[in-house]
Amino acid sequence: MRFTARRGRLTIHLRVFRQGRDLQVLCGGGATHIGAVALAAPVADHPPMPGQAQGQAQHDAQIQVQLLGLPGHKEADLAQYMAESMAQALNCAVCVSAGIHYDNITREEITQVEQMTRDLTQRCIIALQKDC
Repeated sequence: MRFTARRGRLTIHLRVFRQGRDLQVLCGGGATHIGAVALAAPVADHPPMPGQAQGQAQHDAQIQVQLLGLPGHKEADLAQYMAESMAQALNCAVCVSAGIHYDNITREEITQVEQMTRDLTQRCIIALQKDC
C-alpha cells in the first residue's frame, strides 16, 4: 500500500508492506533516507479485557517500543508515533523507518510535515482496518 500527502513543496509518502500479520512501513519525503527506526508491538502477556475475544484489537493494550535514531536526525519522534499508533490500533508488530529531508525547511514547514505524518498514519490505519 502507498499513501501520499502534499502541501506546497512538501511531499510525504508511506509505503506499507505486510510481513505476515505484522507491518513494515517506510516513511520519506524530500531527500529520503533512514534517519530513525521504531519497532512497536503489543505486550504479549497482556490478557484480553473481559468480554473481549482472543486476538481482537486491544485498544488499551500496552505497547512496547524500541527506537533507534541516527545522530543529527530528527525523525525519531515521528517514527515512534507512527509505529506506536499502528501497533495499538492494529494489534500487531510495526517497524517504521523514517527519513525526511528538505533543504532550508522552516519551522512552519516542520509543523506541516508533522501534521501530514499524523494524517497519513490515520489514513493507513483506517485502510488496514478495512482490509482485515
